[in-house]
Amino acid sequence: MSDQMSVHGEIREQRKKLKGQGFKAHWEYFWEYYKIHFLVAVGVIILLTVLVKDVVNNKPYGFYAMMLNSNASLAQDTLEKDFIEYSGMDTTEVDCLIDSSASYNMQLIDEMTIATSQKVMANIAAAELDVIVADSDVFSLYANQETLQDLRDVLSSEQITAYEDSFFYVDKAYLDYLNSDEYQSYVSTGEFDESNKYAVMADRYNKDFIFPDSDPSAMEEPIPVGIKISSSKELESTGAYHDTTAYVGVVINTTHPELSAKFIDFILE
Repeated sequence: MSDQMSVHGEIREQRKKLKGQGFKAHWEYFWEYYKIHFLVAVGVIILLTVLVKDVVNNKPYGFYAMMLNSNASLAQDTLEKDFIEYSGMDTTEVDCLIDSSASYNMQLIDEMTIATSQKVMANIAAAELDVIVADSDVFSLYANQETLQDLRDVLSSEQITAYEDSFFYVDKAYLDYLNSDEYQSYVSTGEFDESNKYAVMADRYNKDFIFPDSDPSAMEEPIPVGIKISSSKELESTGAYHDTTAYVGVVINTTHPELSAKFIDFILE
């Protein structure tokens, strides 16, 4: 208690000495006795300002693409800027997100792969994700999980004509088998009808991770869900998918089909 009173007494004495002196003397006194309080207060104000700014600027997505295994995590800002300019997006009230940092390891299901899988499915469930770009194996994985849109429902007739030679197909009959009671019985027992080619395909994938062939001539009901990226000025400039075959497709429940179609043009030019 006596120490506290001596401090207050010293402060009162210092204030008496400062009477009539200029700004510099007052500032030096203030800095000597209150600089810690001042710096803490400034830090709190900065933190609150940043938090408020983040809340205010937390705009919904006007377009969201995820580029899996692009090997170009630093390309995101460039891709977003270029696509906003290309598409004419108005980003005053919405954001454009092109995530080029996500990775999915088909050979080793590690924590990163699990986190990416959960992120993809969560964003699809929330109807926020519009487009998926991925290397051939990961794209095949999602294509055969009914997560991608029939491109004939998204693209214009001109786009279909331009890109149909590079379409990636899935067989609706195979997807129907995966949704059948027969497949659920196979999952439970491991037994399947070897005369059913779709049952054989499903077992082959589950045991050896070999995806069904995307050749439409061998399918009962081929559906185009992706486009092979044979060349792309945008990807070449960012180094994305260097020496890797990649595909682009539109998520089945996209809420921005027009921008998704524009993104396909953007990425395939």
